[in-house]
Amino acid sequence: MKIGLKSISLPTACLICSETVAVFKEYNLKRHFQTKHANFGHNLSKQELQKKANDLTKRLKQQQNVFDKTSSLQRNATKASFILANKIAKQNKSFAEAEFIKDCMVDAVSVVCPEVKSKVEAISLSRRTIVRRIDAIAMNIHEQLLTASGRFQWFSIALDESTDIQDTAQLLIYIRGIDENFEITEELLSMESLKDTTTGKDLFNSVINSSIRSGLTLNKLASITTDGAPSLTGKHSGLVKLLNDKIKEDFPLHSVLSFHCIIHQESLCKSSLKLKHVIEPVVRAVNLIRSGGLKHRQFRSFLEDVEADFTDVLYYTNVRWLSIGKVLKRVWDLKAEILMFLKMRHLL
Repeated sequence: MKIGLKSISLPTACLICSETVAVFKEYNLKRHFQTKHANFGHNLSKQELQKKANDLTKRLKQQQNVFDKTSSLQRNATKASFILANKIAKQNKSFAEAEFIKDCMVDAVSVVCPEVKSKVEAISLSRRTIVRRIDAIAMNIHEQLLTASGRFQWFSIALDESTDIQDTAQLLIYIRGIDENFEITEELLSMESLKDTTTGKDLFNSVINSSIRSGLTLNKLASITTDGAPSLTGKHSGLVKLLNDKIKEDFPLHSVLSFHCIIHQESLCKSSLKLKHVIEPVVRAVNLIRSGGLKHRQFRSFLEDVEADFTDVLYYTNVRWLSIGKVLKRVWDLKAEILMFLKMRHLL
């Protein structure tokens, strides 16, 4: 009797009892059949045995397809969970919103296509799951960056140092590199937190530590771009000066170019323009509307009543200096509504 076992998928499975045989050898197969199914098929002809074997093979395949289908559903649900976690992270949304998104999806699917409701419910979007997914995505991106940086023929870095809302200095290090196939990679390399001072030496140490962790060597560094802060570009103790000194010490024939960030150059150009007579009246008008809670609510309600193109005006801040263009444009677009509102409230 040689039809008792068949290699449907690894490992080999018995068609009769669905048990598996670890080692695919004739002796093991024969021993399994003689031990557990010695009396199987004694009263059947050769054609009936073949038909029985085909039926058993079909049954086993159907059983395996059920497991494959379940495994495929789990993989798709996990993939969907990663996609949604990635979008939540990119949009800086609260991790808890993922559960609300899932509730909305389930309610919508139950109306549009109820047959796939169970598939949507299988997607895990709890807050802790989203945290794990985002951690896994971040780790994967970091590993991809490390792999890409190992192939860099040349690379350049851009630095920006600022202070967050907790008064902790943060140094952002961006990298752009090119490999031998002329493929360019641009990514945030690291964000270094500076708990104490932010001198050129502190920034220099942060850059060196980040380059060591990423496996980068300074002999492939082509240029450095900064915002022109003294701690970065100081002649005697700035980061650029200290970095150039180290490169000349380790690689005497290598030199690094230094650039001033073009966006900050635009900021300096803007500050040299005489726009005070334009900005101050606009800022006063915006502050007049938004400074009081009652006036602000009334203004938003007024814009809704007149069906304006926008629902509010924007604040201007010196830190986010690029916002001045958006503020001026928004006020210009709503100039008729703003004048009408101020006259109605006797504020003009």
